[in-house]
Amino acid sequence: MQLQEVTTDYENLVTSQLNNTDATSVQIFSLTDTLVIFSKAPTHDEILLTNRQRNITPAEIDFVLEQLAQRTRAGLNVITSEKLAEISLNH
Repeated sequence: MQLQEVTTDYENLVTSQLNNTDATSVQIFSLTDTLVIFSKAPTHDEILLTNRQRNITPAEIDFVLEQLAQRTRAGLNVITSEKLAEISLNH
């Protein structure tokens, strides 16, 4: 698996996130056919994984957490639903 930064391809999404949330930084990555949105805010970070065709796998969640936050799922609240996973990381 490999994360490829594609933030510049999603300028409208980044601008919207920065203007409408407490995020101070937004990065967007492609993980093959899964889109990863990594938002940093003063008190927490958010990682959102979404895929239009299938559910997010545990391996994808583990890989993204390791690459972006140097963390494992242990002790984290990972919310999953159809084709979506959300992780909040408190500072």
